[in-house]
Amino acid sequence: MLSEVFTAGETLLSEAAFFETDGFTPWDTQQYPVFDLLFSPQDQQPVFSFSSSDNSTPKTLSPEEFDAMEERKRRRMISNRESARRSRVRKQKHLENLRSQLNRLKAGNRDLMNRLRVVNLHGKLLRQENRRLVSESVMFQQKLRDIRHALHVRQLNHQLL
Repeated sequence: MLSEVFTAGETLLSEAAFFETDGFTPWDTQQYPVFDLLFSPQDQQPVFSFSSSDNSTPKTLSPEEFDAMEERKRRRMISNRESARRSRVRKQKHLENLRSQLNRLKAGNRDLMNRLRVVNLHGKLLRQENRRLVSESVMFQQKLRDIRHALHVRQLNHQLL
């Protein structure tokens, strides 16, 4: 764990100074023999450790183990590619479904907007007709009052004679 390796900020500063003063680079394997442990001189195969512990010692793989590991890697890579392809296909189908749904909703929206226009126009025509009828009603009520008044005047004239 990093907290175990670097216990204080001073350690980081002193190691940075080490890199600057000694001219050490991580690729300089001649000056520091610890890098010789990573590769075996017999088969020149890299060292791999499958342990989850940070304190484990590296293990050199045999050619059979290395080939088996490479085969697993190759199969995993093929599996990942196929999974990614399936994921892209699912995503494309989902996108097509969304586009189709969008088109259906837009068409439905157009239909509703047209129906709303028709209803609004019908409402406007009904309001105009209502205003006309109210006006006509007021006119007829006035005529009726005038006729009643005329009849009343006639009855009074008739009674006086």
